[in-house]
Amino acid sequence: MGRQIDLLLPGLFWDTALKQFNGQDCRPKKLERVLSKAKTTVEPSVDLTTTLFKLFGITAESGRDLPSGAVTAFQVDQQPRGGNWALATPVHLLADRDRLILIRLDPKTIKDEYANRLISRFNTHFATEGLSLLNVAQGQWCMNLSSLPELTTSDIESVAGRHIESYMPSGRDGGYWRSLLNEIQMLLFQEELSQPAALRGDPPVNGIWLSGFGPCPEVETSYSALFGSHTLLSGFARLSKLPIRDLPDDFTDLSSQRGNIAILYTALHEAELKADISDWQTALERIEQQLSRLLDSVDTKQDQLRIYTCKGHRFNLQKRHSIIDFFKADKSLDRIMAEVNSAQISNLDF
Repeated sequence: MGRQIDLLLPGLFWDTALKQFNGQDCRPKKLERVLSKAKTTVEPSVDLTTTLFKLFGITAESGRDLPSGAVTAFQVDQQPRGGNWALATPVHLLADRDRLILIRLDPKTIKDEYANRLISRFNTHFATEGLSLLNVAQGQWCMNLSSLPELTTSDIESVAGRHIESYMPSGRDGGYWRSLLNEIQMLLFQEELSQPAALRGDPPVNGIWLSGFGPCPEVETSYSALFGSHTLLSGFARLSKLPIRDLPDDFTDLSSQRGNIAILYTALHEAELKADISDWQTALERIEQQLSRLLDSVDTKQDQLRIYTCKGHRFNLQKRHSIIDFFKADKSLDRIMAEVNSAQISNLDF
């Protein structure tokens, strides 16, 4: 019985980058050949969050969020399973006439001292409403709340760089939480004004984007180890009591890893969220090098490699002849993306 290796490449099919990248000499030819020869399956998961939850056996209830806040918060030492949580991502809201555009901040610019000051101000202000913030990781906060509201929210991936009006919380309790977001914005704006002008440089945190409401779920997994650096993946690792490791430069020792594994690359995804084509191209070149080693170390007669785009499709490799035959293929990523997007949406392989 072979292993299952799940490789997650969110951001791989960023259409803006692919249109500019297609035809260049530095195309990722091995990756293109692998994807060209693989069997393609339509996936209901359309972003990184829904893909990770599906891989750990969790789907959203009708009218509810996937509980990404609780899973992310669980990575903190001694974090209890009880309580309700939401992701509270610090953002910059940019005025555009009478509308607001959400700017996703580089987590590295949000230093702990600055974050702790904002969190302390929030916790003091909203203590009577049973709300408190927790600094889980640099640039990622979580909010603990005393009761679970009836609402659905939009993940920050779908809102970054866009006007926020169409993505505000909806549902029976949506009105309260829309008002709360406005109140938070005013509170953080006052904090910004209180700082000396000399300390103002990078875009300030003047808002929080709330998403992923819910209690901590029970997870199901067949994995024996996880590879990658992402707060949500780290939370799943802690919930599942699985080891999680950073991505190595060389996957040639993968044969020594027993059991099913998941590997998450986030560099392409981060470049897409920042709309940085140069970073995306650099990340793609690095992944091509590492993927070459990964394929060389996988016994495809027994092991199954599944590549997730996190945009509604999965590529499956299982038999040795698939690896040999991919050298005959010559499809660019742009063409592969066009083919899978034009395929009829169904639950059947094509």
